[in-house]
Amino acid sequence: MSILSEIEKGESRKLEFKEYLPESSKISKTVIGFSNGAGGKLIIGVNDNGEVTGVSDDEIFEIPDKISNIIYDSCYPAIIPEMYIENINGKNVIIIEVFPGNLKPYYIKSKGKLKGTYIRVGATNKLSDEEMIMELERQKRNISFDEDCVYDFDLSNVDFSKLKKDFFRYTQREISEENLINFKLIKEEHGMKYATNALILLTHNNLFEYARIKCARFKGNDIGEFIDQKELVGPLYEQVENAILFAKTHINKNGKITELQRTDEYEIPIVAIREIISNAVVHRDYSILGADIKFAIFDDRIEITSPGLLTKTLDIEDIKIGRSEIKNRVIARFFKEIRFIEEWGTGIRRIIKSCIDVGLEEPEFMETGMFFKVIIKKKSGDKVAISGDKVAISGDKVTTSSDKTIINNFEIQLSQAEGKIVNYLKEYESITNKEARGATGLSSSGVRKVFDGLIQKKIIIALGDKKSRSYKLYFPPGHKIL
Repeated sequence: MSILSEIEKGESRKLEFKEYLPESSKISKTVIGFSNGAGGKLIIGVNDNGEVTGVSDDEIFEIPDKISNIIYDSCYPAIIPEMYIENINGKNVIIIEVFPGNLKPYYIKSKGKLKGTYIRVGATNKLSDEEMIMELERQKRNISFDEDCVYDFDLSNVDFSKLKKDFFRYTQREISEENLINFKLIKEEHGMKYATNALILLTHNNLFEYARIKCARFKGNDIGEFIDQKELVGPLYEQVENAILFAKTHINKNGKITELQRTDEYEIPIVAIREIISNAVVHRDYSILGADIKFAIFDDRIEITSPGLLTKTLDIEDIKIGRSEIKNRVIARFFKEIRFIEEWGTGIRRIIKSCIDVGLEEPEFMETGMFFKVIIKKKSGDKVAISGDKVAISGDKVTTSSDKTIINNFEIQLSQAEGKIVNYLKEYESITNKEARGATGLSSSGVRKVFDGLIQKKIIIALGDKKSRSYKLYFPPGHKIL
């Protein structure tokens, strides 16, 4: 991918823009965030809107030297980026490319590890808490969270009878203590046997009360009102089973007449839901305390949100073509043994294919904050939150009108991206180019076109100068949001 194509996609966890050389602390935080994560590029000579402004000839050689000195003086362990110059449409930009580090955690020397470790969350740098620092330490040792021993937990407190019974139910095989050790559910150290985090999570997870799935069926297309909700606890594999039962209870069936008989099919394939939930459980980040998996069913879609981002080497396009990197190796192996996982790297493709086969859109996969989310939309024709045709601005969210879109007797047509921005503005009052890119998934230039369209329709107004521009909802006299 060319550097211009990357810039057009906007800032992300692997890309940051600076129009001018920023202050030392901002450079250090970004470089450290990239090193502690998936790596990334800091580009000097591009403004926040993704416009290439360039670097003057006088600065071409000065800036790299200054950045090298800042990184050397302020970052620990040592970070050695690659710096080079690219010419884009006659303008020079300086690219500081940082690679994922092997000596994590990286931090600002003057602040120390506890107060100076930063990670990349979306397009921002976030100060790490102690749990995240411990996770970075595990990454340095190439150990997953579920492999770690729970030294202060008495192994005799584990109820192995249920685990053995359920394992036999799934596999028709007995599970022995030797299997438990081979699966790394139990570890031996210095002549002592300890439960690993995985064993706790697969038996009774009261040590990890946040390791649960919260299921909810909402009325309509937003989270305003519950129809039903359940909080699933217990062994992880049991949570998956119960989440599937919840889905079957609240997802409609569509009748299909064949030559011989009528068959009923769920409006969203259960195989896709099972795969998404299993993946959420296997690949979630259990080091993020207090965060749980959320399974939400709306009239127009389902959403499954899991704590944690993709692993450092993967992007969303990578997982769509079958690349896989396992975040919790012990849990993943157990799930494969009980056939909750078929083949590594095939799950996402199976989700996409099963949806397309029944006439649904390809599911949306996205990283938002410290969470990974999958959205499957139901077939159009039902009520949807945002359609590609006509929508009406009503009390809280943009919703579909069966025939036309009305704002105080004025007919207005919004695209899907415009609807997402209006929804965002109704919740947060103002929006920037960067925030709009996160809300819509569009590039910087794509977002600007959407803003221009909404301004022309007199739905939003621009505030501030070009460098610090934001937008808010605005209706001229006689107009108001219904």
